Amino acid sequence: MSQQTQIERVAQRWPKMMTEFPTPKSMAICDEQDVLALWQGLGYYRRAKYLKQAAEMIVDTFDGEVPYEVDLLLQLPGVGRYTAGAVASIAFNKRVPIVDGNVHRVVCRLENKRDTAAPCNWSWEHATELVLHSKTPSVFNEGLMELGATICTPKSPSCELCPLSSECKAYAENTQHEVPPPKTAPKRKQLHHYAVVLRCNGKFAFEQRGDQGLWAGMWQVPTLESTRKLKKAQIAEALQIENDLVLAGSFEHTLTHRIIDFTVYTCEVVKDDRFRWHTSDTLDALPLASAQRKVLAVHCAT
Repeated sequence: MSQQTQIERVAQRWPKMMTEFPTPKSMAICDEQDVLALWQGLGYYRRAKYLKQAAEMIVDTFDGEVPYEVDLLLQLPGVGRYTAGAVASIAFNKRVPIVDGNVHRVVCRLENKRDTAAPCNWSWEHATELVLHSKTPSVFNEGLMELGATICTPKSPSCELCPLSSECKAYAENTQHEVPPPKTAPKRKQLHHYAVVLRCNGKFAFEQRGDQGLWAGMWQVPTLESTRKLKKAQIAEALQIENDLVLAGSFEHTLTHRIIDFTVYTCEVVKDDRFRWHTSDTLDALPLASAQRKVLAVHCAT
């Protein structure tokens, strides 16, 4: 849950997630929509789908017990080298490395390695050498990550407080502010989404997104996506809406690789069987991405 999501947001959701799904089996037998509903607001919704699939595999393949060896953990959907190492070392005290951005930064500064912006084979090899010499792998790996998060920070590292400063080659050469080099910021695509809040007798129309791509499996009001700006008539035609669209507002939604301009319309229609209809008091249980929550907020403000 905490991958690429602020830990404060995860901390708010974690207790409810554990209450609803205390064991792999409890998640394995639930409906995927229940998992997505609890994941609302955390982003990267594919992680929720992988989590559900991993729970199913743990039940079906590993008799309901989470495997503790890295090679077995890597068989689980959505589990990569970092997650496998984290589970194996922290939960089961296996002598295996973990490399995230924090650990990569620490080992790069220790060796004054200036040519690697992101975790790579070199940082994994170095982290492996370190954990092999540790007394308690779980404590060591957590400590190394915490050191990078709190002391050996990307900007303004607190080298005077660092217990490894005497061993740090970057600190000795006063290059800690240059190591590792900054990553190149991804160029974001500019997209246009046209969301239409359809109303019929106090109910709102929703459609489910496909199983692949952005916000997979989540629900949304009828929405048209485009790489260019569209006119109202084009939107109505594409969504097969005959009644007049009324502009409610707009907003910009920024993702890691996309900047999406949302334009929100409202429209009174007769009930259409293409959609699932919900009253406002049932929307909390519907898996909606945060962008769609913003769409509804724009509608409610009109």
